Amino acid sequence: MDHHKIFYTNLFVIDDFVSIETKEKNQSHVEVSKKIIADMKKYISDLWTKREYDNNWQTKSANLHKQKEFKPFVDLVMATSHSILKQLDYKVDDIIITDMWANVLREGENHQAHTHSNNFLSGTYYLHSDKGAGITFHDPRPAADVLVPRKKEVTLDNASLLTYASKQNRAIIFPSWLPHWVQQNKSKNKRISIAWNIQIKGQLGEHHEFQSATF
Repeated sequence: MDHHKIFYTNLFVIDDFVSIETKEKNQSHVEVSKKIIADMKKYISDLWTKREYDNNWQTKSANLHKQKEFKPFVDLVMATSHSILKQLDYKVDDIIITDMWANVLREGENHQAHTHSNNFLSGTYYLHSDKGAGITFHDPRPAADVLVPRKKEVTLDNASLLTYASKQNRAIIFPSWLPHWVQQNKSKNKRISIAWNIQIKGQLGEHHEFQSATF
């Protein structure tokens, strides 16, 4: 019997995204990675101290990708996104980051269910977190939960909800249309994350199917 898994939702989890530990234990590389993280933390912390409100704080403008402190991180996001599109056999001319912003969740705060409209890929990176506020994704297929048997064990193949821990230095990249939310932060520590959106450039669809567009 052949088992075909069809209509995948592709989600990518990358731990040690800004690599601090290397097999070669290259000290200069470790120091560079630590500086990248420290520079981003300082930039966000400086904005946090000047904040105009407290609850579910986000940076006022989604333009972190244009700030010099984020240049190495932006390069990493772009390279990883190109790699994902290549792995999925998508043909694109180029990609751009349309938005990048920071989120700070204090104890008891959360983010309600949402998607990231008008983009192709989205991502989140946990700059500072102790796993106290994970991200939950919901099966986007509207008919998938019409009839659901009891599960011996929840797995990637049978789950309708999946939660990933907000592990420090972890990045998660997913389709922008995938519904998700952030659970209540149960930690006394602030959860600091960086989020971004990616749009593709070039031809979408096929001309011969009369359903194409060019961005």
